[in-house]
Amino acid sequence: MSLSKLLQRFTFLIAVLIIAGCSNNESTFVAAPQDADWGSVIYIYRPSSSTNFMMSPKVVIDDNEKFKIGSGDYRYVYLQSGKHTVGLNPTDQYITDAAVTIIVEADKNYYLRVNTLLKFEPEKMNTRKFWIDVVAEKEALTEIGNTEYSGPKLQQSTEVQTDGNEHNEGFSVDKTQDPFAGKY
Repeated sequence: MSLSKLLQRFTFLIAVLIIAGCSNNESTFVAAPQDADWGSVIYIYRPSSSTNFMMSPKVVIDDNEKFKIGSGDYRYVYLQSGKHTVGLNPTDQYITDAAVTIIVEADKNYYLRVNTLLKFEPEKMNTRKFWIDVVAEKEALTEIGNTEYSGPKLQQSTEVQTDGNEHNEGFSVDKTQDPFAGKY
């Protein structure tokens, strides 16, 4: 067999393996526990996209910065009934639209999608933009199924950590332990 035929078959095999690996559409979405005392569940998700994938805008709820949302991620928060604003914090690297206002009703789920745009402009700096849209449940469940939960890990008991005011994305003792050190 010639080298070119062998190379073609090898390339074809690699392509088939890559396509098979990418075709796994198994959903990673797990609904948040419902609890009337915690409030209604608000899902905030960002579909996976190569546009602005390196940027993770900060989500702001009722003027309080809550967490960052990366490409292909989702988080959830609990909000009590009433009027709330949800937006994104602008930076010098990108612009954002105004925050959206939602009227939260008890025992109802809400779905907010973070969208992004990269506009190439020949005479000046490229424009990067993020904004939030309120999405109908049926559409959101289809899209959110292709994202991964990026919030705090659930505890082993039935109690759940909520995405309240935590900012635990930085330093962690777990991240400083030597994985090669033996346990004594």
